[in-house]
Amino acid sequence: MPVKSSTRAKSRIRLDPPMRQALALIMAQDTIAAIVSAGAVGRTMVVIEDVGDGTTLSRVPGIDLFVTHTDELNAAIRDGLAALGPGPGGPVAVVPADLPSLTAGELTEALTLAAAHPRSVVADRAGTGTTLLAAQSPDLLDPRYGVGSFRAHVATGAVPLELPPKSGLRRDVDRVDNLRSVTGPRTRAILKMLAWPPPAGPEFAGG
Repeated sequence: MPVKSSTRAKSRIRLDPPMRQALALIMAQDTIAAIVSAGAVGRTMVVIEDVGDGTTLSRVPGIDLFVTHTDELNAAIRDGLAALGPGPGGPVAVVPADLPSLTAGELTEALTLAAAHPRSVVADRAGTGTTLLAAQSPDLLDPRYGVGSFRAHVATGAVPLELPPKSGLRRDVDRVDNLRSVTGPRTRAILKMLAWPPPAGPEFAGG
């Protein structure tokens, strides 16, 4: 799981920078908790840019932290793959850090579907981004994150996996309105403390 530095994360969510950083890390903690609890997951590596973020993320047990020296997402993922060690390896998957509604069962379901394909992908709720990229070995993963990443992954051979729109694996958080349906316990707790998000209205429509 790659984690962008909390100083840059979630810039489209309008909160004071310290609160926005805290929210980004709490969402990552909820995401990590679901990943490490999934029966289909053997090892969870969290690739971080900021060593300080690792202190917060390590509060969720069962992960390996790896510090990358790049802020480019695809390069950070490749760094993480290299850190897994030599050899053909087994199945691997990449999950972003902003899926606080993800459950272990949903991830296990997706990975079970992914096992039938050399390389597979799950679209975000908008159908344009990628919330899961899986492959049967590290050398097959070929991450193509960026604008329109779902289409880019499909174009390079990844098989789309069909999951319900309400699956936590599709409900990434990029905007204020995405926060209203979050179910992750840590994220819900901090949102309650912040009394956030505010009631829906024209000012906040579309985040």
